Amino acid sequence: MAGCLRDGRTIGLRMSQRFYLHWLRENGCDAGTAVRADELDPAIRAKVMELAGDSGEVSVRLPYFEKKEWRKREKILRTLEFARRGDLIFPLLSPAMELRNAAAYLALADPVWMNAPTVTDLNYFPIWQNVSMTLQARLREWIPVEYFCDSTRYENRSMGYTLVLYQAARVCHGRPRGDFTYDLRDYPVCQNTIEQATKMTGLRLHSLLEAIEERLLKEEKPDLARRYSPIWHEDVVVAVRQKPRLFIQLLTAESKFINALVELGLNRTSAGLHRFSKLANQALRKVCGMDLRHLGVRALEETTKVLSGG
Repeated sequence: MAGCLRDGRTIGLRMSQRFYLHWLRENGCDAGTAVRADELDPAIRAKVMELAGDSGEVSVRLPYFEKKEWRKREKILRTLEFARRGDLIFPLLSPAMELRNAAAYLALADPVWMNAPTVTDLNYFPIWQNVSMTLQARLREWIPVEYFCDSTRYENRSMGYTLVLYQAARVCHGRPRGDFTYDLRDYPVCQNTIEQATKMTGLRLHSLLEAIEERLLKEEKPDLARRYSPIWHEDVVVAVRQKPRLFIQLLTAESKFINALVELGLNRTSAGLHRFSKLANQALRKVCGMDLRHLGVRALEETTKVLSGG
């Protein structure tokens, strides 16, 4: 009898355990709302309590839900797996859901984004121009790093030369009428765009090829290293200009994503978020054969730094 009482008391204590709930939805928001375990949604309660253990107060962050998803939330929540980092319990999401979720919590709830300039503000163009130029530079660092994590990929010289020139390419400074990326409307020709992006890239390209040659020599691949010798930097430009399809595809993905992000910054609504998610997923889900939607999350974080003046 005493054991039953102790078990009942333990269960009661666990059910009274406090959590801080963060849950952004189209029809509401919990921003650190204090809830007891027995007030958590039944679909996630057991998983959350298992991860929480006997810890003190723990935060729980749930993914953004649109109104139509809210009506079937129990079914969706039951499919989620959770993890814990420090005092935060969070869901493990698919790349598409992770990108949308990150965008939602920033565009719809973060003060930095909510105070971002709109088209009627004097600072509209310079601030979003800074965002665009920063993201162009970051994507040109991140994408080649992702692709060349395996150095055997340098053996595909068509892709290799394209990515190296993409990394060296000039960023687009935009135009005050609202264009923040390269104009690719004449795709797949885009000769003017290719020339603008690849002119005066010699020094940068030479430096990148030097680093690649050094890496390949250290990995005892001398024949492949010679193919990326800095003395061939002009030939790299010529080769890509003659067969620019892959280069244009990279610029297209970059432009589509950045334009969608700027549009989200100007239309911070559920509809704007839905459109961003669609366009961003299309842009990043298959770049050079890779799913790079996780880079979209990094780009959103980078945008927040720029908007905050960091």
